This record gives sequence, C-alpha cells and structure tokens, in this order.
Amino acid sequence: MAVAAILLFLLLTLINHKYAGSDAGGVDFLTNWTATRTFITAGQSPYSLETSQNIQEMLLKQGVDSVGSVHKFALPLYGMLVFSPFALIKNFILARAIWMTVLELCLIAIIYLSMQLSYWKINPILLIALFLFGLFGFQGIMPLLDGNLIILVTLMALGIIIAIHNKKDEVAGLLIAFTTILPLPVGLFLIFVLIWVIGNHRKKVLEWFTATFLLLIGFSFALIPNWFLQFLQNIIETDRAVSPGSPGEVLINRWGDIGLRFSIIISILIGLVILFEWWQAVKGGNKRFVWTALLTMVLSTWSGIKTSPLHYVILYPALIIGLDLIFERWKAKAIGIVLAILALLFLGNWAIFLLTMSANFQTGISSFLFIPLPITTIVLLYWSKWWIGKSASLEIKPTLIDLK
Repeated sequence: MAVAAILLFLLLTLINHKYAGSDAGGVDFLTNWTATRTFITAGQSPYSLETSQNIQEMLLKQGVDSVGSVHKFALPLYGMLVFSPFALIKNFILARAIWMTVLELCLIAIIYLSMQLSYWKINPILLIALFLFGLFGFQGIMPLLDGNLIILVTLMALGIIIAIHNKKDEVAGLLIAFTTILPLPVGLFLIFVLIWVIGNHRKKVLEWFTATFLLLIGFSFALIPNWFLQFLQNIIETDRAVSPGSPGEVLINRWGDIGLRFSIIISILIGLVILFEWWQAVKGGNKRFVWTALLTMVLSTWSGIKTSPLHYVILYPALIIGLDLIFERWKAKAIGIVLAILALLFLGNWAIFLLTMSANFQTGISSFLFIPLPITTIVLLYWSKWWIGKSASLEIKPTLIDLK
C-alpha cells in the first residue's frame, strides 16, 4: 500500500512538472514560495518592499503579466511553516509540481471525507460524478492551478468538524490554530467553532488551541518582532486590490449608491441569519454543530467579507452533504437530480469563466461566479433542514445531521 502511494505521488508530480514547465501560472504559490525562500536564504522579511519586488521579478520571469496586480505575502508569519519545505527547493517548477500534487491529494481527501460525514453509501455513478466535479470543476481546478492555499485550509476546516464530532479535542484544537493561516475565508467559521466550543464546555479544545496559537504567535515575534504590523499593511493592500471581492461590492460597482444600500441590507440579513443559527447550534449538540458549521462557510461568502470564487472549494463539504440528503429523500429517483445539479454547476461555472476571460487567461474572475455555487448550497442546506425537521415520513441513515 505504501509503495503504491509513493508511486502515485511520483506519477502525479511528474505529470504536474511537465504541466508547470509549460504554464505561466501558480501565482498564489509563487508569491508565498518566493517570500518564504527570500526569508530563508537572505533573512529578509517576507513583508518587505524588497521581497515584494522579488515576487514581481519572479512573476515576470515565469511569464505572468502582473501589471495592475498586487502580489505580496499576506499570511501571518507562521504561514511560512507550510511553505518552508517547498522553499528549500531552488527550482520553482519542481517546487510547484510537488505543491500541486499535495493539493490534488487534498482535493481527493476533501471529497472523500465530506461523503464520510454522512456515511453516504454512494452509487458508483454518483461517486464518479462527484470526483469529476470536485477535481475538474472550476472551483477545484482553478485554485489548484493557482497553487492556492485555500484547498489545504478547506481540508483542515473539514478536519476540525470531524475531530469535534468524534471528540478528538486535541486534534481539533491544533487544527483550529493552524487554520488561522488564512484568516479571511474561514474567519466566521473559526469564530463559530470557538463560540460553540465555549458554549458546550469543550475545555480541552480551547486549551490545545490556545497553547498552539500562542506558540505560533510567539515563534513569529521571536523571528520578526514587528511582523504583525507588516502583516496588517500587506493584507490591507492586498485586500484593496481585490475587486470585486464580494457580491455586495459587485452591486456597488454596478449601481453605485443604490447598490451600496442593497449591499448593506444583504450583509445585515446574512449577519442576522448567522447569529440566529449560531444561537440555535450552541444548544443543539454535536449534530447541529456540523450543519451550522457548513452553513457558516457558505454564508460567509455573501457576508461582505472579501473573498474570491477561487476560494469556493470551501463549499464542497456543504454541497456534498446537501446532495446526500437529496439522495436520502428520494433514493434511486434522486440519481438524476444529483447528476443534473452537478452538471449544471460544472458547465455553468466553466461557461461563465470561458465567456468572460481574456485571450491570455489573465483577466479577473467574473462577478457572476459569486452566484451559482453559494446559492445552490444554501438552498440544499435549508431544504435538508426543513425535511429532516418536519417530515415524519422521511427515513434517513444515521448521518451527523439531526436538526430536530
């Protein structure tokens, strides 16, 4: 088994190496790899102007058009721990190929573990469809080619949910601390997890999170005493460069003051829904926690916090749970429905991207991509809540979701 795993890893890396050698991409990975390598080899702050210039030079060397873009190291300093093993590799193409292999394995794990959340004994046709969607759909393949950290962070967030449900509190605490390396996309999710942990007196989770987080912060200050101010400056500059960064910002760009009002209304409504569901979840036990954690991941994409459709791989667990509950409701009849939803999302997202991209693939991500996957997932989650809570005739397997 171990030999087969090693051979698979080497085969994927070889394929990725050939691809990376001919593709001017991997911008997110290049940014973090260059910043980390600059620190390791030259002792230079990853947030410094000199490091940012090194990143721009590397982008030009790889043939990436970075004019008008802001590429800076915008992770907490301890985020370098993730990229350090790759930064020790001098050849960027090889480092990117290995990183892509790691992300591919993470995508497979995300899909597999999401199905395990509900013990879905899935039809082989649906199993193939899910993996094809997860690996080759827009939300899977684009962050993979970009080398985006969101794939690894999604796996860690899913690990938090599973660890808490299975009462592996030490693991949960460790994962919560390390998931903070990408604070914006998972910020609301982590806040909810900590509130739920406190409300349910899971002290060991808090203890392990606090100890690990303090170690990471202390390690960072020992390396660069003023790193936090540099980090804030870089993340603010990077955040400002992301446009549009939310559905609300799309409305503002299109409709001005009227769009601003709609944006505020959407954020308030999303905020109220999140607070209500959090309040319900704290007293609802472990199973309600799972559903609310997944919902929080989805709603955070429309909350007004800046994000990107490249981060929507974080919605995969919620989507898979929603599709599972359709299957539980209608059994064999649901196969066509599930396949239709996956096909529409797959073709729809790619169609939006292909119809709005530039000839050299360097254009920004279309604002229309903020719509299909979040809306579908929200509908599926609330549909499943209604059926599980209200339908006396619905027979459902012993999933983790129990909203009664």
